[in-house]
Amino acid sequence: MDMKDIAKLAGVSKATVSRVINNSQNVSPKLRVRVEKVLKETGYTPNLLAQELVTKKTKLIGVILPRIGIDTFSHITEGITDKLNQEGYNILLGNSRGRENDEFKYFDIFQKKHLDGIIFFHTEITEKHIRLINEINIPVVIMGQQNSKIDVPYVTYDDFNATKAIVAHLISQGHEKIAYIGLSETKVAIGSFRKQGYMAALKENNIGVPDEYLSVGDFEISSGYNAMKSIINNSKTVPTAVFAAIDRLAFGAIQYLKEKGYRVPEDISVVGIDDMDISSVFEPTLTTMHFDYYDSGIKAAKLILEKLQNEKSENKNIVMAYELKIRNSTKKYKKK
Repeated sequence: MDMKDIAKLAGVSKATVSRVINNSQNVSPKLRVRVEKVLKETGYTPNLLAQELVTKKTKLIGVILPRIGIDTFSHITEGITDKLNQEGYNILLGNSRGRENDEFKYFDIFQKKHLDGIIFFHTEITEKHIRLINEINIPVVIMGQQNSKIDVPYVTYDDFNATKAIVAHLISQGHEKIAYIGLSETKVAIGSFRKQGYMAALKENNIGVPDEYLSVGDFEISSGYNAMKSIINNSKTVPTAVFAAIDRLAFGAIQYLKEKGYRVPEDISVVGIDDMDISSVFEPTLTTMHFDYYDSGIKAAKLILEKLQNEKSENKNIVMAYELKIRNSTKKYKKK
């Protein structure tokens, strides 16, 4: 039995059967039900390999993420998957663990498997990345940060202004001694741009920052703990507030402060960026900047679909907005 037989039994065209099998939206609900009923009754399974040979399309999109275990990236993946599934596509997921060699490995695998496109979320772009992506022969959408040397569609986040706004919130609460726990500046968006936003907010309010208030961690909660320990132990004057470049660093910082008898926010206010799922239930609940990561995944999927439909379509840069979530980890500072 083939697709022609299914079409005959369902009383529809072969093209309609194909659209139902490929989960296309261009089928009326009535016809879809009719075709799906025949598919179920006959147990028909389409020959995907034959379809690929005819259409030269795998209906697969590769997604390369630095860490699938962090809910920021799981929300992005859900958005990508939901949108692509609506259009009859599936994903192959590559977890690079932030390792450059693993990123290149997945690019190689996805090309060899003839995937239709790749969505790449990165934290660092090297010259090797630039050469690879410029030479690749399938559509690529980049998430995270833009690079002027790579002409592809982007979904990015307004890291500079989001950071500047949340630090300005601390300043509006009367804080002037604001410490910083960040990430390596080689991670341009979340490392460099967020630090620049922090510094810009302080500069606009004529607030200086001693070197001992600046510390760098990584993606681990424990590094936020260690960074906070370093700041407290090395500072002549204990800060009244702390900005952490990601929520995970803020959680570690709060853990250290609580262990050492500091009250958050009564003694020290703490803020982050990302609005992770746990941020609204952590004790105290975390004041943070919210990015709609799920929607950013949907937008990335739409961009790759646009490229698949029209290779010469405009290479857009979609910048995600932010929203301040004020919770219990901050309060107005009262000078003693």
